[in-house]
Amino acid sequence: GLEHLRASGEIDDLKRRHAAHFAGLAAEAEAHLSADDQVEWLDRLDREHANLRAALEWLIEAGDADQAQETAGALWRFWQQRGHLAEGLGWFELVLTMPAGRDATPARAKALIGAGGTAWWQQDRVAAGTAYEEAVAIERKLGDPARLAEALYNFSFVVAGEDMDEAGRLLEESLSLFREVNNEPGVAQVQAMLVMQDAEAGNWGPVIERLEETTGIWRRLKDRLHLAFDLLWLAFAYGRVDRRTDARSAGLEALDLFCAVDNPTGIGITLVDLAFLANWEGRHEDAIRLAGASEALRAAVGGPPGAIGGLLAGDPVAEAKAHLDEETADQAWKQGLAMSVDEAVVFARQTG
Repeated sequence: GLEHLRASGEIDDLKRRHAAHFAGLAAEAEAHLSADDQVEWLDRLDREHANLRAALEWLIEAGDADQAQETAGALWRFWQQRGHLAEGLGWFELVLTMPAGRDATPARAKALIGAGGTAWWQQDRVAAGTAYEEAVAIERKLGDPARLAEALYNFSFVVAGEDMDEAGRLLEESLSLFREVNNEPGVAQVQAMLVMQDAEAGNWGPVIERLEETTGIWRRLKDRLHLAFDLLWLAFAYGRVDRRTDARSAGLEALDLFCAVDNPTGIGITLVDLAFLANWEGRHEDAIRLAGASEALRAAVGGPPGAIGGLLAGDPVAEAKAHLDEETADQAWKQGLAMSVDEAVVFARQTG
C-alpha cells in the first residue's frame, strides 16, 4: 500500500491528513485526562499511541513546530499517567529544538510546561525548573492571564524546594490571575499548594481545612486526577495530627483513583505517602516495604518524584531505619523491591 501511495505521489498528503487527525485527537483528549471519563480517554490514547507517534514524526519532519509543540504539550499528562515518561521526554527534546520552534509562542510555552512536568516526575528538578522558567518568561511576554497563572503555578513546585517564601509569592500571583479570569480549577490548584507555608510551620489546622475544601471542589468538578493529588496531601496532614483513620481513608481513596486508571506514577507517590503514615503508626518495617515497592515502580517507569509531603518530612526510609536494626531494614527493603504493582497495592490495602 505504501509503495502504491509513493508511486502515485499521494503519500505526503496522506501523512499530512493523518497527522492533522491525530493532532486533533490529542487536543480533544487533553481536557479529559484528569476528568471523570479519564479512563476512557487514557485507554483511547494508549490504543492510538502508534498513530500519535507517527503524527509527531511527520510534524517534526515537515517542520510544523507549532503543531508539534501543541500536540506534545497536550499529551504530557497521558505520558505521565501511563508510565511513558522517558518517551515523553524524548518527544519534548525533539519538538523544543526544532529550528522553527524557537520563538516565544503559546505552542512553545505549552510544550515547555509539558517538558517541565515530565522532568519533574522523573525527579530532574533542574531540567523542570529550566523549562518552567522559560514558560513563565514566554507567558509574561504574551500576556494571557490564565496561561501565565498556570506557568507560575508549575514553576512554584521547583522553587518550593529551595525558597518557600519565593514559591509563595509565585503562587499568590498565580492565584490573583486565576481569580481575575474566574478559573475555579486554577484557584483550587493554587490553594492546595499555598498550604505548604502553614504545613512547614506545623500549623496543620488551616492546612486540613483548606485541603478539605479543595477536595470538595474536585469532587464537584469531577476532576479525578487533582482529587487524588489533594487526597494524598490531606492524608499526610491528617497523619500529622494523629487522625489515623482519616489519614488512611484518604490515602487509600487516592490509591483507588490511581489504580482505576492504571497510573503507575500515581500509585508510586501514594505508596511513599502511605510509608510516612506507617512510620507515624510505628509500623517501620511496613514503611520500608511500601517505599521499596515505590522504588521498584520508579525504576520501571521513571517516576514518581517522591511523596506529596517529601519536602516537609524527608525520607520515610531513613526515618524507619532509625527504629530498626540494619538486617531487618534491609530485608524489608528487598521485600518491597520484589513486589509487583498488584502485590504492592494489595499490601498497602491490607496493612495498618
